[in-house]
Amino acid sequence: MANTLMNRNDFGMLDPFERMARSFWAPLENMDQVLKTDINETDDQYQVKVDVPGIDKQDVKLDYRDNVLSIKVQKDSFVDHEDQDQNIVMNERHTGTLQRQYMLPNVAADKITATQADGVLTITLPKTQPSANDGQIEIQ
Repeated sequence: MANTLMNRNDFGMLDPFERMARSFWAPLENMDQVLKTDINETDDQYQVKVDVPGIDKQDVKLDYRDNVLSIKVQKDSFVDHEDQDQNIVMNERHTGTLQRQYMLPNVAADKITATQADGVLTITLPKTQPSANDGQIEIQ
């Protein structure tokens, strides 16, 4: 309690050092704001499941290029806290973008499918057969 009181000035504001310390640790406090993902691989496909609770499917962008699956989620929200007399008590606006990329080679890009249900985005990436020479080049 005494330390808390010592870190505040007469106006109840944090001193500059306390503000600096809080801003330094702030990125670590938001570690849960990532796209939590499970990737399963079988002989014929990859299946990617991503938690996207509260996100509409039109706010999710998927791209597969150069053996990389890219997922981008844009979230914009507005919370209106008016009372019965329409006096604004508090309004909150949240905006943010989350992105992840995964290296998933040998995928038939034209056969990728995606569905979203119950806050989970499921992406199925069928594999192609690797070439017979496995990238080996014979010198003539």
